[in-house]
Amino acid sequence: MTGWEKLRLRVRAWWLRLTCWEFWPPWIFYIPVALNVVRLSFKHRGITLPLCTNPGKYKGCHIGESKGRSLELLYQHAPEYIAESWLIQGESVEAKIAFAERTIKECAVEFPFILKPDDGNRGSGVKVIRTHSEAREYLSVIESPVVMQRYVAGPKEAGVFYIRHPNEGVGRIFAITEKISPEVAGDGRSTLEELIWRDPRAFIIADTYCERFRDDLQTVLKPGEKWRLVNAGNDAQGCIFYDGMRLASDALLQRLDKIGRGYPDFYLGRYDVRYEKDEDLMAGKNFKILEVNGALSEATSIYEPGNSLFSAYRTLFEQWEIVYEIGAENRRYRHAKASDFKTLWRKAR
Repeated sequence: MTGWEKLRLRVRAWWLRLTCWEFWPPWIFYIPVALNVVRLSFKHRGITLPLCTNPGKYKGCHIGESKGRSLELLYQHAPEYIAESWLIQGESVEAKIAFAERTIKECAVEFPFILKPDDGNRGSGVKVIRTHSEAREYLSVIESPVVMQRYVAGPKEAGVFYIRHPNEGVGRIFAITEKISPEVAGDGRSTLEELIWRDPRAFIIADTYCERFRDDLQTVLKPGEKWRLVNAGNDAQGCIFYDGMRLASDALLQRLDKIGRGYPDFYLGRYDVRYEKDEDLMAGKNFKILEVNGALSEATSIYEPGNSLFSAYRTLFEQWEIVYEIGAENRRYRHAKASDFKTLWRKAR
């Protein structure tokens, strides 16, 4: 690939990131959402009311939640549906590394496995670990507690947004996101770097992929050989999201209703799951929950390529209306109390 060709693709990628809202920075995209949240705060008399949405969870399963403790609660209630996880802690890097190595040995954790920040969001910091040296390198740069999780091969992944009002015995599936991991195919001549830059979608965030595979960029793939660009189903890693409501079913809803009982007073959130066959997920079986996110999560199906900005905002506005409604119900009938704004701001920072 010539320097001129790469420059041309860089300029085109820059233009697409500028004009396609899917690639906008969060601080721009969420301005209308933030203004709507302010409106809802006045309407329901409480800016921290969303923290009452899931009163049984720390901060309503919101800012500052512990992914490790959330998964532990679920695992105790429905271990067959939860990817086993451990919270890696320590006052020093050496202590965390020792804790992780002890966990790997005592719990027979096989490579590869996942490491991710305990309080991370939007997929930041999620990494597939394949060797002891990679684990030590990761733990040496992440200061906060870390979650170690068994790797679930999938290969399919989805985000199921679940809602249940406190006065209802059965919930509903608000949205499902199918998460597609992009890949490139070799031709026997091109390097991995060239394949990434020439892919009709991957080139838009080529720098992200090139940094991830910096040690493999000069690898020449055989004709037809596939290279998976993403191993974690989130937009920060470059995953592609599609509307997956076709997967919604009564069986899946009933299963999530039962699993959700493992939380005290859990009413709204998104289950990120991996599974092998669509038929299994629709039947409410043979899937593993990787994470559960609360009131701050969103119906990520809005990021489907080609979806209109108006449709995306309409979904988010409806979602936040429900968040405040459930929070208000819990405040009124269950005397749930949210943190004051000062505490919320400190956690957000």
